Amino acid sequence: MSSSNPNPDRTSQPVCLIGNLTIDLIINQVPELPVWGQEVLGVSHSQVSSGQAGYTAFALRGLGVPVSLISLVGDDLYGQQIQTDLQKSGVDLDGVSVYPGGQTGITVAIVRADGERAFVSNLGCSVHFGLKDIAPFANKQREADIVGVVGIFNLPGFSLPDVHRLFTDLRAAGKTTMLDSGWDPQKWQPDTLRDFRALLGKTTLFMPNWDEARAITGADNLPDSGRALLGYGAELVVIKNGEEGSYVFTQNEESFLPALEVEVHDAVGAGDTFNAGFITGYRQGWRLKACLALGNAAAAIYISRSANRFPSLAEALAAASPYGLIPPTVQANAKPAFSP
Repeated sequence: MSSSNPNPDRTSQPVCLIGNLTIDLIINQVPELPVWGQEVLGVSHSQVSSGQAGYTAFALRGLGVPVSLISLVGDDLYGQQIQTDLQKSGVDLDGVSVYPGGQTGITVAIVRADGERAFVSNLGCSVHFGLKDIAPFANKQREADIVGVVGIFNLPGFSLPDVHRLFTDLRAAGKTTMLDSGWDPQKWQPDTLRDFRALLGKTTLFMPNWDEARAITGADNLPDSGRALLGYGAELVVIKNGEEGSYVFTQNEESFLPALEVEVHDAVGAGDTFNAGFITGYRQGWRLKACLALGNAAAAIYISRSANRFPSLAEALAAASPYGLIPPTVQANAKPAFSP
């Protein structure tokens, strides 16, 4: 049996995202990581407004989904850049606060020729973000269909028990809760795993990558990890596995969809773009495998581009057409097939 969003008529409501905003300095075509005291050379670089909340918001807006954002930036040029870029994309920034005198977080992303990446981050004022910054914007959560928390390990003041309390209240209010935590830099200590597994009991939609799912569950293979995450209480689990494809798990369905083959520019933000594609289909009540198709397609377009990276809905629908899974009435509005 397929599972879908039980409220497909609520697509006019925004998705409310709570999470981290940073600046990414991305250096491409780096052959290997340097050892201390040495230097390696990349081929190109870019500076982009980012963080998991930022990437997800940009991608959702590209697909035509209304977005409100609750986050924190520094009182500096980077904070101004992030707000300007998000505003141009049409993101509701009423919930984004500025930390007086604080630095905006920054991540240096080092990208190999095949798109794999490594990160070094300074969290800046994000260390101060917590429930006190979320509470004043309860109206944004009430207005939303889905409330997503992303990048929580880059928000150390917003603890897993805090997210648990927030999700408990949201579920009681009938909201769909979405979680993509990102990787734990502290390497998933026992207390973290205990709190995280408890949080999944209040999570409607959990969207880790395979590395994260394996760390949380200890499972040796991806299907077992998906089933274990359901066992912790998540209602719907989507696991991203890069070029291998994506998986969805519910109590009634397990589905896999291979990734589309494209030439990779870089994969920084690909998982967030996939999330946006999946959520776009999910909130319209599509079958879950069709949601995977739109997620795969959106991510494929994103990783293949060096500019204008976030696809429109028409572009993502066209790219997803080879799967043959998009509802026919929706697919009829797609443009000619995407070509990287």
